[in-house]
Amino acid sequence: MKRIIAFVLVGVLALVAGGFASSDHASAHEVRGVGNYQFVVGFLNEPAFAYEQSGLDLRVAFFPNGAPQGGGEESEGQGQPVEGLEDTLKAEVIAGGGAAKKELPIEAAFGDPGAYESPMIFTVPGDYSFHIFGDIQGQKIDETFDSGPETFGPMEDPKDVQFPEQLAAPATVNNASTSESGSDDTARAIAIIGIIVGIVGVAVGGIALATRRS
Repeated sequence: MKRIIAFVLVGVLALVAGGFASSDHASAHEVRGVGNYQFVVGFLNEPAFAYEQSGLDLRVAFFPNGAPQGGGEESEGQGQPVEGLEDTLKAEVIAGGGAAKKELPIEAAFGDPGAYESPMIFTVPGDYSFHIFGDIQGQKIDETFDSGPETFGPMEDPKDVQFPEQLAAPATVNNASTSESGSDDTARAIAIIGIIVGIVGVAVGGIALATRRS
């Protein structure tokens, strides 16, 4: 009986924790009204960490009397999900400060009407922006969503949650491999030059010896 009660308690705690996790995920998105449409934008798989699977998470809903302005999770799920936007909307991801920009293909999320995503792996921690533009049933869309304290969190550095050892970032590993490769090439070049100098030295010595004998 004690074991059964323990299992039940564990199950209840898991459901409660799942509810909190879902709430945290929702609060980590920006909610914005654009005319009759509500946009919910953030990262996939939040909290989001660099070098791990993530991407754009986009949800669009229609409100006949105009989407709520100023955002707010309390209005999520009240509108009518808008489908088929993968054909009329486009997206770009912009690294902090506009240092880099990349176009993202928008795909409809399976089994979740009105939800769209674009999986990718971010290789630098920090702030990012999503630029959503195009057309929804005749309404022009051109909105930029920036990560920040009031919107959705930045791309986190995974070393802050790594334990007991921090792993080297892939970029660092690649640079180290390139450096080692460069060192090996340099060593080979020096060895070849040494061999050539040795051969030339032997040849010169042989010529000098032959000249003396003659």
